[in-house]
Amino acid sequence: AERLLAICRSAQAENITVWVVAFGTTLTSNLRNCASPGRAYSANSTAQLNEAFQDIAQKIAALRLTS
Repeated sequence: AERLLAICRSAQAENITVWVVAFGTTLTSNLRNCASPGRAYSANSTAQLNEAFQDIAQKIAALRLTS
């Protein structure tokens, strides 16, 4: 767990947005802490997974428009 969080912190320190999607499992505090703020998702079905990826795609598109 510490290694995962260290990698996530390193990525975020380089201004890399980290997205986390927990599919069919619990969105743990380690996964939440790994993700950039507002970038952690949980999906328990294919429909929820599609919704999460659609939301991620919209946020990525918004980032590109403002960058």
